[in-house]
Amino acid sequence: MTILSRLATRAVILAVALSACTTLPGTASPEEYLDPETAATISIVGKPLVFAHERPERAAHMRDYVTLAAAAVNRSGKTDYVLVAYDWTTFDEHGRSGESSSTTTALVVAADDRRITLSLAGHSAHDVGIGTPVHPPPVASATPDIYRTDLATMRFIAAARHLAVLKQSDTTATTYPIWDDQRAALGVFVDLLSGGQAGRAGDLRR
Repeated sequence: MTILSRLATRAVILAVALSACTTLPGTASPEEYLDPETAATISIVGKPLVFAHERPERAAHMRDYVTLAAAAVNRSGKTDYVLVAYDWTTFDEHGRSGESSSTTTALVVAADDRRITLSLAGHSAHDVGIGTPVHPPPVASATPDIYRTDLATMRFIAAARHLAVLKQSDTTATTYPIWDDQRAALGVFVDLLSGGQAGRAGDLRR
């Protein structure tokens, strides 16, 4: 078999393997596109993780939310990995009068026995090469916080059995349990970026 034939065979095998990863029942496939504003190649998770904190003192079934969406930014062969976070609520902002105005100073992911403090890169996705909003929540007022991370951290989060977000402010710490569990989508995203070597998140949790 010639070198070209071997390369062609490997390419077919890899394409089949990636197709299998992205067609798991109920799992959203990652997206990849060339950002028209930044000229970077952007890869984003099919669906984000969403965490929620119950607020019964406001109204029945009322929650505050934190969305975490994984993305990779490839600029001239250099890839940066980020988590795009949105802190949002569907509660009427006018009804928040009288609440304390404490600011969030840290965002921590509680994954099994680890506490992962995310490193804030800024408040604009454009600063890290992303010109198009990444899985924005259904409220116009939400603005993103961008946290730098790496594939190993995203892989650990995807495989964790227990997952929550801890928001540390200047007055208190608030726990946001997982509400929309998209760990499988994050696992597929990590698989594709790492060449299929990480293993599916669902398999790792068994």
